Amino acid sequence: MRNAIDLAATYDFYPQMDIKGDRPPAADEILCSCIQKLQQAFVTPVLPFDWVGAVKYEFEDIKQLGLTYKGRIVFNPRFLTEWTTVHELAHAWDAANNWLISDILRKETHSRFTFPWLHKMFPDKKLFWYHVGSPPAPCGVGKNFTAKEDFAESVTAYLFPEVARGKASKKGFSYAYNGYIHFHDTPRGQFIHSLFRNG
Repeated sequence: MRNAIDLAATYDFYPQMDIKGDRPPAADEILCSCIQKLQQAFVTPVLPFDWVGAVKYEFEDIKQLGLTYKGRIVFNPRFLTEWTTVHELAHAWDAANNWLISDILRKETHSRFTFPWLHKMFPDKKLFWYHVGSPPAPCGVGKNFTAKEDFAESVTAYLFPEVARGKASKKGFSYAYNGYIHFHDTPRGQFIHSLFRNG
């Protein structure tokens, strides 16, 4: 556990952040570390999204791991991990762009809901789940997987590719089945790679 002075020495942006709510001592460091990882993924001259000034952070006992709105992320303090944090930060980036980045990823990968209304009626039926047009999905698919989740998981998988591969394999969505060994080589990995380099 590090105090605010130590965090500010390591993460010069920390004093500018708007963080509220009761949280474990390590939460602020996890959040700052994840923001820094994302910032460092961008290649000059592309400027990273402003996760420091454009987003307010709240810790609240909610049933989800995190919820993201335009300009605001609510984290469940009991289940804060680097994976969840980057996932929600990716949603914040997408939301700030009116969810256009996830829509571009959806189009680039030819992904879709074949029958969205049937998915709403029968969310547990795999037949109506989100169709991953250019597999593999970062960590497999499930009934809550959408274009927005696809983008957030893709950004997170890009930063933590070994964790992503393990999650995908555990769910029965091996990268090797689709001819890939590493997430960065997949269509989604290439999309995120290009986004960090070309904006």
